[in-house]
Amino acid sequence: MIIRRSEQPLADRYPGVPRYALANNELGQKSLHVGDLTFLPESSVPYHIHNLGSEETQFVLDGELECWIDGKRAIVRGGDTVTAPVGVPHAFINRTDTPARMVTAFPLTPPDTTHVDEPELENVAEHPAIIRVGTRSGRLPGAEGIIRHELSGDFSGAESTYTYTLEFQPGASIPEREYDHELAIFVVAGQLSGTFGVNADEGLNTDDAAVFRPGDRVDLSNNGRAIARAVFVHPVLAIAP
Repeated sequence: MIIRRSEQPLADRYPGVPRYALANNELGQKSLHVGDLTFLPESSVPYHIHNLGSEETQFVLDGELECWIDGKRAIVRGGDTVTAPVGVPHAFINRTDTPARMVTAFPLTPPDTTHVDEPELENVAEHPAIIRVGTRSGRLPGAEGIIRHELSGDFSGAESTYTYTLEFQPGASIPEREYDHELAIFVVAGQLSGTFGVNADEGLNTDDAAVFRPGDRVDLSNNGRAIARAVFVHPVLAIAP
């Protein structure tokens, strides 16, 4: 299934936080809930928790946000990722004068959300749930010209979500494979082409997304002249490289 940004409706998740849906039950997914959020200046998502298996992965695409997680306060910026396990309270505030942007992902749809009282906060520079940009990067096994940047997994406290970005050099492609679970892909820069379920020989542009059903062929290449980057969201923790 391909989701074209040019065809997507935009809705406010919270005041000043418009959101595009990339995967959810309304789009036909059973185990993925993924969105592309923008935090306008001085906007926020209030302190809240998720229950019933709804751990959340939050990947900051660009900008700067104040992150509250489990009574701690830290600054996160473009390329950083925050994992909020089930029952762990968290919030984000944009205190800058420029927008910030984030991809959020859950391993079920729809997630269960409960707002909670704001805590006394301790300022920290780092937190185990925050994976800083570039700290878990390396070549993708079995592929030439592709760098994998891991965002969330058991290393960040996740119990049921594995996310990463792949950086494709021009001409690079990932080995064809299939998964026994749904997979969401969101292109954050450049263009990717390949086979997307029943859609053969299609292309994804920047801000387009694709969701694969269990058993769909995953076949992606960068046939352009610029580097392409995409976020991959798996609603399971352990997958083969």
